[in-house]
Amino acid sequence: MKARALLAFALLAVAGAAVGGVSSSRAQQAPAFVSASETAYRLDTPAGKVAVTIRAEFLNQSQQDLRELPLYVLPHALDLAVASGGKPLQFTLQPGDEAARRTAVATVALAEPLKPNRRVTLEASYRLEPSSGPLMTLEPGLIEVPFIGQGPGSWVFVDVPRSGDNVLDPGCLVGKEQPSEVKSAGLQRWVCGNVFLIALSADDPSVLERCAALDERCRQRLDPGVFSAFALSVTDESRRGVLTESVTMPDGRQVAMTLKFFRRDADWAARQFAIAKQAFPLLETLFGFKYPYTDVTMRQSYHIANYGIAGVAFSGLGQVLLSHETGGIDDEVTIHELAHQWAGTTQFARPFLWEGLAEWATRVIAPQLGVAVRPLDWKSAGFSSPLASWGAVPGGSPAYWYGRSGDFWFAYEAAIGGRQNMTTILSRVDDEPALWPLKEGWFMDQGEFLSDRNLDTLFLEWVFVPETAKPLLEQRRAAHDLVRGLRNRAAEAGLGSGIPSDIYNNLIAWVFEPVAGQVAEGDRIIAAYRSASALAAGAGLRVPDAAAVSWGKARLSETARLVEDMRQAVVAIQSAEGELAGEPEDSRFRDGVREARTRFEQGDFAGARTAAASGVTGRVNASAAQKLIDLAKEKRDSFSPGFFGRIGMLFENPDAKLAAAEEALAAGDGTRALELARQAYAAWDGASTRGLQRLAVLAAVMGALSFATWLVLKRLEQPPAAKKLGQGHYIETGARAGSWKDWENTPE
Repeated sequence: MKARALLAFALLAVAGAAVGGVSSSRAQQAPAFVSASETAYRLDTPAGKVAVTIRAEFLNQSQQDLRELPLYVLPHALDLAVASGGKPLQFTLQPGDEAARRTAVATVALAEPLKPNRRVTLEASYRLEPSSGPLMTLEPGLIEVPFIGQGPGSWVFVDVPRSGDNVLDPGCLVGKEQPSEVKSAGLQRWVCGNVFLIALSADDPSVLERCAALDERCRQRLDPGVFSAFALSVTDESRRGVLTESVTMPDGRQVAMTLKFFRRDADWAARQFAIAKQAFPLLETLFGFKYPYTDVTMRQSYHIANYGIAGVAFSGLGQVLLSHETGGIDDEVTIHELAHQWAGTTQFARPFLWEGLAEWATRVIAPQLGVAVRPLDWKSAGFSSPLASWGAVPGGSPAYWYGRSGDFWFAYEAAIGGRQNMTTILSRVDDEPALWPLKEGWFMDQGEFLSDRNLDTLFLEWVFVPETAKPLLEQRRAAHDLVRGLRNRAAEAGLGSGIPSDIYNNLIAWVFEPVAGQVAEGDRIIAAYRSASALAAGAGLRVPDAAAVSWGKARLSETARLVEDMRQAVVAIQSAEGELAGEPEDSRFRDGVREARTRFEQGDFAGARTAAASGVTGRVNASAAQKLIDLAKEKRDSFSPGFFGRIGMLFENPDAKLAAAEEALAAGDGTRALELARQAYAAWDGASTRGLQRLAVLAAVMGALSFATWLVLKRLEQPPAAKKLGQGHYIETGARAGSWKDWENTPE
């Protein structure tokens, strides 16, 4: 996510005023106590009313007794009541000033002095009735209200109608646990704690989950003020502050664009939405790669202005926050934040990359839309620091960092050859998301690859700290010079101007030590490719671009294997043509060679070798098949089977196989003819042996059957075992039990 800081001191003063009346009073009291509080707002949007309850626990950390404590309430609070332990307390109310964005302060008189290191809990309640002013709008069907807590240690709960259209400033989350009384009332509870830090963690699900579950670390901590967020809740459809429309992108696809805003700022919203619709497709054309989502949502935010921020973009979510309090730079802020959808922390690693590219894009696109861009005179800022140190060194105004980083990209664009080359390089950003977030070295490398210009001076002047960067840049320059020479030699050999992936990966990672050895290996591959190409030309073959494609994309070892496959394919084709030199041109065996040439020129080197070999193999097999057919016929003519031979020829039909072999040979299938002839010859040649084997198997089977029969009869001779009475049908009576042979002893 990105934040464009407000550049006008007047705006910062306005932002401070939003909490100034609270913060000054709070600052006087802050050393005396710490607190933990929960403030709950229940919105009755259909009626335009809000009910508020406060529970605040105070710890006296001073060395003196405290007799009064402050509670902060919204302007126009009605029926305010304060108690402790169920007992009402007296208070004096300093009215708030809505126009000045100053909250009301109730100074509560304690029933008893609060001793050092002792605690007390205050409970308060009040209500807001329908009203309309510069800060708050409460009307039937529409509520736009800022929510306040009690400063550091605060949770703010906002209960909104579940059926309404509700928008809360980022930093407020739907609570993980919804109280039963909230659900039964048809409401949904949102929780707001350390809202600014939560908002900046919008693309970190683990943080959002913890905060939605009221993790104590998510309470308001650092912000000394009490302002938490703005909310928009609408139940009257005619009051909704939403603009939505499909935007046609350069390739014709539609992206749904939405702007949710506070209705009091409808004119501002209409203008920003019109600018956004025009700018969004222009930005995609400028950056050269697709917006990755199907929709983009812009939300108006009052809260971010309190931190001196005009806009925040979440490039990993397709969301943008916009403030209308930018001191007159609203239009360019809208373009700038939308540009972050292509130039964000998702894609880039340093502020000058994402902010500088967004600033560059804004200055390019804004004039096309008639938007005037405020000049940033960073050169007279009285500060100087390399862009890579943004965020790492103190000092420097937003005007310096934004202005200098934006101007750098115009200088970079000129150095690499102009706008078209700039877009070409930016279009490569999404080619390798595994490298995200990209660093400045990536742009230095891509610029030199594309333009073939030395960018050392440009980056030393604008980006790097010269004293520390020069030694590394010298190593880089030596490695790039080696690779540039390799690229030139590869191009001369016909391999194109690409870089093998393992060399490219080392260059892009700024790992330079292995490059010299890789370049030497690349030269060996180029020499092998030249040799294989010459061999192919000598064989009358057109060299395909398979090796060139591999050279620019694959590892050196993969290209080396491909070049060797290419050489072997040429050798196989030449060998096959030599073997088949005596064959007529229309010989079916030459078909394999013709197919091999076609496959070679298509880049299928393995297929070319196989096809070349098939022609030679076919002719060899055909010759062998003819000889074996003749031998089989001789064996058939001289065949005189004896007893065993006749047994061996049972179920055999070698004449049919011999006929099939002759048919296959006539059809040009020498391999099948050879196999069928072999089977026919074997049928006659091995008849006696096969017959003897069959008789031996038959004898073994008969012997096994005889033994099995004897075994069954033997078991039948055994009388059944005697069983006790009641346990079987056979009862031992003292006489010998009968057997199956008793019939032999039966008198006639």
